[in-house]
Amino acid sequence: MTARLSVDGRIPSDVFFEAFIKTNVAFRTQLDSSRKRKGAVQKDWHPGCTSITALIIRNKLIVANAGDCRTILCRSGIPHALSRDHVASCLEEWERIIRAGGLVKWKVDTWRIGDATLQVIRSIGDDDLKPAVTVKSEITLTTLSAEDEYIVMASDGLWDVISEKDVVNIIRDTVKEAGMCSKRLATEAAEKGSKDNINVIVIFLRSVSTAKIIY
Repeated sequence: MTARLSVDGRIPSDVFFEAFIKTNVAFRTQLDSSRKRKGAVQKDWHPGCTSITALIIRNKLIVANAGDCRTILCRSGIPHALSRDHVASCLEEWERIIRAGGLVKWKVDTWRIGDATLQVIRSIGDDDLKPAVTVKSEITLTTLSAEDEYIVMASDGLWDVISEKDVVNIIRDTVKEAGMCSKRLATEAAEKGSKDNINVIVIFLRSVSTAKIIY
């Protein structure tokens, strides 16, 4: 009998779904408190943020994503995307958006949603565009193997200007100083003119000494 993958007796998708919902509620509560302290409510003030998380249970890697952050797994030197960018140009999402009362339209240089012309279609916050912009995370489950080297989790500020293949090449050149990989990637993205926030985490699944031998 195969043991059921669980987190405190619950399946990971349920745990992540609840966590993202609770985070969204906490975000809204903090925002309301901030507005009151300033003494006025800004009706057009509806900030939001994307979120991507990863959890390893035994040999299973679970990734939950809401927005345009991205996680890749490097397996035998080849990058594999473990998440999908949730942007308005994603045709698979259009039916859900329209069903939720949202409007997708071409604006400036790409498809966007609502009067706020937001490109991201899943996020925490952005209350003026809910429920078309949902907080529900999309879950992927990957079985890890001996060929898996590391995962990279980053915001779109990195992926907008550096390809997944180039990310792997940069880490290959930096791996002898494992702690510098994230900084090197962020610096490269900034130097390439990234105009968005740049957040990068590199998590090695093998010891760095093993990685040195591989490369």
